Amino acid sequence: MFAKPLPRKRGAAVAVAATAAGMLLATAPAAQAAPDNCTISSGSSLSSLCTSGTGQHRIHAVLNPLDPRLPQRIILGNWAPVGQASVASNPWGAAYVVNAWVDRTD
Repeated sequence: MFAKPLPRKRGAAVAVAATAAGMLLATAPAAQAAPDNCTISSGSSLSSLCTSGTGQHRIHAVLNPLDPRLPQRIILGNWAPVGQASVASNPWGAAYVVNAWVDRTD
């Protein structure tokens, strides 16, 4: 013979499902957005400053060397949160900057 199926408690199943859904909503991560509104400043140091978003940013630049027989130099600033500056030393001055940009991560 076949075993008799166990009675289902529909109300309990719905309550468990609702609780699980509530826990998912309560633990959802905050929205992330890559830094934006970034500016670059150049001189004896290079810096980037981003004023919106929630991630981090850093200044990234390529410099020509004082001696043209040497290779170009890449400099990187520190990873900084939005609202704080990322700074990198520029030992040769602004005239030797070939390119500079801002790396961003969220």
